[in-house]
Amino acid sequence: MNPRSQALLEAIRCVLHENDFARVIVEIMESAKKLLDADAASLFMVNRRLKRLEMAASTNLPSQMEKKIHFPLGVGVAGWVAREGKSVNLEDITKDPRHYAGVAKQTGVPTRGYLSVPLRVGNQVIGTLQVLNHTRGGRFSRGDQELLEGFSLIASLAMKKSQMHAVALEKRRMQMELAVAEAFQQKMLPHQFDPPPGVRIAGFNRPARQMGGDIYDGFAVANGYCVLVGDVSGKGPGAALWMAGLSSLIHFLADQGKDPMDEMGILDRHLANIMPPGLFITMFIGSFHDGVLRYASAGHNQMLLVHKSGEIEYLESTGLPLATMPDLPRETRTVAFVEGDRLVLYSDGVVEAENRQGEMYDLRRLERLVRRHRSGEPEEIIQRIYRSVCRFSSCTEQSDDITLLVVAR
Repeated sequence: MNPRSQALLEAIRCVLHENDFARVIVEIMESAKKLLDADAASLFMVNRRLKRLEMAASTNLPSQMEKKIHFPLGVGVAGWVAREGKSVNLEDITKDPRHYAGVAKQTGVPTRGYLSVPLRVGNQVIGTLQVLNHTRGGRFSRGDQELLEGFSLIASLAMKKSQMHAVALEKRRMQMELAVAEAFQQKMLPHQFDPPPGVRIAGFNRPARQMGGDIYDGFAVANGYCVLVGDVSGKGPGAALWMAGLSSLIHFLADQGKDPMDEMGILDRHLANIMPPGLFITMFIGSFHDGVLRYASAGHNQMLLVHKSGEIEYLESTGLPLATMPDLPRETRTVAFVEGDRLVLYSDGVVEAENRQGEMYDLRRLERLVRRHRSGEPEEIIQRIYRSVCRFSSCTEQSDDITLLVVAR
């Protein structure tokens, strides 16, 4: 095998085993300089934001000098190669009308023979690769040009591989960060409750993505026990962050001995001041004590209070979603909540789940199911609801977070 073919194979082998583009390009330039009997080799990269060519590497200049060498895209022979995507082979670059003398002045390296080829990724020229001054003088041969174009192709592959590797690393980093955030979010959702005697509670959350914008909670307050379900517009880490913040605020108020429902106006104004325009939170919050449920609903779905007899009371919204119009008054209502009753709280991911025909699960199906299983334990009711929603939606992708909280007396 001749030295040139061997060098190309070595360059390909380097690309296959190396993810660092800088290392690959050094190998390519050194090989090109040696095999083409050139004084030097260099690489310019296109900076499209600044509309210029910038020296990225060379065989004969210190790195600090390389960083200072740049010129407008289209200027000089290399600039023309980058703009037109065509190779140029000159016996004496100083006699070419496209010649730009600025680089030679900066480097102190006089240039005569000059061979420059474009560096492409796909159909886009991303830089130029060139060799300077054949050691025997004169023009580089046609074979030299073909070899340098071969090296350019390998350099392009190295660049693409390096970019893909960087993307893979970034994706892996983001997955790790999301996994940590997901674990944090799931930790914020209570897996056990400590309700008063005679009350059983269970909760469930299945986000549509890795992280969701729903929350459920249950905790003791000064005048009873509080339960809530909330849903922030949007999905993903941003939505989860807003819900985590709201949950922390509510717990802080409860720890201060305050009733979160009495502080809804403060919460509303605070969220309206810090949340981006267009984002809002719907939430149902209630507290029960001595057979009475007191509740407020900020634009949330109708919640279901299923009595032992099978009668269902619909707990309607009592105000607009949080962070929309905080100056409007909010209403608090009370209903009887006695032995044998079941309070079913849910997010819109339940009733708005769609099947393959585009039909929604809707409230009526949920009503029939909870009425039929109204004597069941909270965990059983939740499991039946979730299985029913899954059967209904069949193979369709879950489009919204599914959250459930069931309280049994």
